[in-house]
Parts: sequence; structure tokens; C-alpha cells
Amino acid sequence: MLNKLAAVLLAFAVPCAAAQDYPHKPVRLIVPFPPGGSVDLVARLVGKGLQDALKQPFVVDNKPGASGNVGAAYVAKAPPDGYTLLVGSAGVFAANQFLYANPPFDPLRAFAPIMRIVDQPNILVVGPKSPVRSVNELIALAKARPGKLGFGSASVGSAQHFSTEIFMQQAGVELLHVPYKGGAPALVDLMGGQIDMLFDTSPTALPYARSGKLRALAITGRQRSPLLPDVPTMKEAGLPDFEVVTWTGIAAPAGTPQAVIDRLNAAIKTALRGELRRQLEETSLIPVGDSPEAFREFMRKDADSYARLVKAAKIKPQ
Repeated sequence: MLNKLAAVLLAFAVPCAAAQDYPHKPVRLIVPFPPGGSVDLVARLVGKGLQDALKQPFVVDNKPGASGNVGAAYVAKAPPDGYTLLVGSAGVFAANQFLYANPPFDPLRAFAPIMRIVDQPNILVVGPKSPVRSVNELIALAKARPGKLGFGSASVGSAQHFSTEIFMQQAGVELLHVPYKGGAPALVDLMGGQIDMLFDTSPTALPYARSGKLRALAITGRQRSPLLPDVPTMKEAGLPDFEVVTWTGIAAPAGTPQAVIDRLNAAIKTALRGELRRQLEETSLIPVGDSPEAFREFMRKDADSYARLVKAAKIKPQ
């Protein structure tokens, strides 16, 4: 009996001891997209906050491919010890499973959610030489040239893609989808006039909109951005039901000790009370900082929303 009791106590003690010692070596933050995008930015800022709080390096490692599935699958197969973490988008954590005929993982089973770090509205932008200066003008042009105006996206099923699908449904227009391998080349082509419009993530599009290299028509969030106070929301611009906010979260492989998950969550919350919050808000990101349990439930509900959207948009799994 005593031996059994000792074994039970040891089973509880080992994870606790591991959490108290965690981290005792560098931690990798896997970003399943190329450098330079909004998820990459969040990972680097949060990594610095975690490094300051936990006194170990948190190193960003970009592993792009298959709309984020390559890097995410890598984390799903990693040892569940807290030393390989995933910083991903709504696509990776919710949407991609409905866009691929044979998805490499089920997000709710493959990962232990840590936190939804930020929400972020998109910005509807056109090129500097575009004749369009408002959402209504864009809709009118699209109706005059059905299926001819090209919109860019970081990939099939990306935040840019889904935002535009919602726009087409609500505005009653047909646009031509031009998917890219990442958001950066889509921005380059938009500025060069190769495509006509783009719903881009706010941290990426913001500096170009403020400098005049792109023209911002509207914000997809609930309220205007204080960094672009003269740019209306999509609701103000004439689409009263249009509100799209994407997000970035962090998770560990399933099976990671709960004590490690809680330690990481607490460390990020601490960082969000300081310099990290200011850095995120400067790029129009909205800090969230929820609990692991709340993030899991949010993932589940968002997945349900994406399933309905994929069906309504008649997007065929790849």
C-alpha cells in the first residue's frame, strides 16, 4: 500500500518539479509562415517578453508551407516538454482542417492551447494608382467588371482569402482570387498594380497605408484604428454586417504538462502588462491574453464558423 502511495505521489511530483525547473534551456517558437508577416511579428515580440520573464532564450524558427500546415505538423509531432511551441494564426488553429482533403492534424487534439495572444482587424487596401477611393466605388467597379478585379491573399484559406469571400457575399460581387506564398509578395504586386485589392493584416498593411504607398479604404474591425483615424470601418463604409477580426495564438504539443502550460500563460500575461502591450498596440494589434481553457473553447467555436464559411463559399478541399 505504501509503495502504491509513493508511486502516486511521485507521478504528481515529477511534472511539478519539471515545471518549477522550466525552462532550463532555449525554447523554439515555430512560426509556420515566412518572416515578415503579422504572426512572425507577434512571435518575436512575445518571444522577447518570455525571454525577459523566464530568463531563457525563446528563438523564432520559421517553417512555412501548405498554408501553415508544415510548421504546425512539426510542432504536433514534437516532444510534449514545452521546448517546441507553435505561434499560429486562425488558419492553422481553426480553418485549415476544412481546406485540405487529408489534414495532417486535428488542432484540438494535436495541441495544448496556451493563449490567444492578440486579435487583429484587417485593412482593405488598394494600390496608389487605383481609381478607387471608397468601398462603394470598389463595389461599383467590381459590379461593372464581374470576375475581372483580382484580389490577393497569403494562401488559399488565409485571413485575406476569407475576408474577401465574406466581402463578395455581402457586397454581391465576383472577384478573381490570386493566392500567393505569403502576404509579402501580394503586397508587392498590389503596389505594382498586378492585383487590384487586398484585405491585409493590420500590422503588415499599416506602414504602407500611412506612408501613402497603399490606399486604405476601410478597417474590418468593430471600431476605427487610432493609428488610421480617418479610415472608416466596413460597417461605416456601407456594409453593416461586415466585421472580421483574425487572431494569433500560442500552443504546445498535446500532452505537455499543465504546469508548463500555466507557467507560459502566466509569463505572457505578465509581459502583456508591460512593454509588450505597447509594442503590440503600436502596430494596431489588440492584446487578448486569455486562459488556456478559454482559448480552447474559442478555437472550437471559430472552427465551427470556418466550417460554415468554407461550405458557403464552396471552397473545395485541396
